[in-house]
Amino acid sequence: MQRLTLEDVAVRFGRIEALRGTSLELRAGEVFLLAGPNGAGKSTLIRVLLGLVAPTRGTLRVDGAPVRADRAFRARLGYLPESVAFSESSTGREVVSFFAAARGAPKKRIDEVLERVGLADARSRLVRGYSRGMRQRLGLAVALVAPCELLVLDEPTGGLDQDALTLLWSVLDEHRAAGCVVLLASHEIALLESRVDRLGLLARGQLVALGDPTSLRERAALPVRVKVAPRADADRDALVQALERVGTIAPVRGARALELDVQPSRLLELLDLDAAHRACIADLQIVPPPFDEVYRRLLSEAA
Repeated sequence: MQRLTLEDVAVRFGRIEALRGTSLELRAGEVFLLAGPNGAGKSTLIRVLLGLVAPTRGTLRVDGAPVRADRAFRARLGYLPESVAFSESSTGREVVSFFAAARGAPKKRIDEVLERVGLADARSRLVRGYSRGMRQRLGLAVALVAPCELLVLDEPTGGLDQDALTLLWSVLDEHRAAGCVVLLASHEIALLESRVDRLGLLARGQLVALGDPTSLRERAALPVRVKVAPRADADRDALVQALERVGTIAPVRGARALELDVQPSRLLELLDLDAAHRACIADLQIVPPPFDEVYRRLLSEAA
């Protein structure tokens, strides 16, 4: 699978149009993040891929050929749902064994994948004794137990500690390197921004923004925060006046450093400060806006 394409996919539940003609191409060897507020259509789009919801219109294609989200298609994907729920009276190994048998995975893969997700020592414990993070790891083991061409992870970061997040990052890297199509759906865009290749933003059933993180930052055109540390002997008032010609001084109570909001297109003007003012600066840092602010700006534009 090199390309998975949704063409003009719409889904209606009575009077509610959950997807309104969404078109999207997912590519092998990339990690794609689908983001958006609750009710935007993320879960509906995933259910279309899983064959749980039949679209009102639209086409699903693999490498240009139309396909149906039937049993044969589902056999090509691994899936981690948002809320994982397994038999409380089963052990971790029994859960993975069940899904391995259903997917036709070899028995040796069961212990391999439990080791991979850090549950080797808990394989014989009942699921009722698993923490939320352990259940999430178990769900990831189920998604990985059989080879897949498409890996779909719905809110994969929920309940994970730092060690488990490191595991998730390595899983994403491995599947990217293997040429797998990886689709994430999550609200944790600030956490995932640096881990994905492209993002799509859904709002009210429509794709309103699409691109890599850098291009979406450029589209949002939010000011960056520049932190300027004046030298101890600097003429602070004169430096403030010079900086205000480039951006807006942000009030920072009780701080020696100055903070300046500057449009990205004007950053180079800081280099044009005359030598006298540059000599007043001990240190300068540029801090881009958090990606959740980019997300909110793009959503507001769509509204």
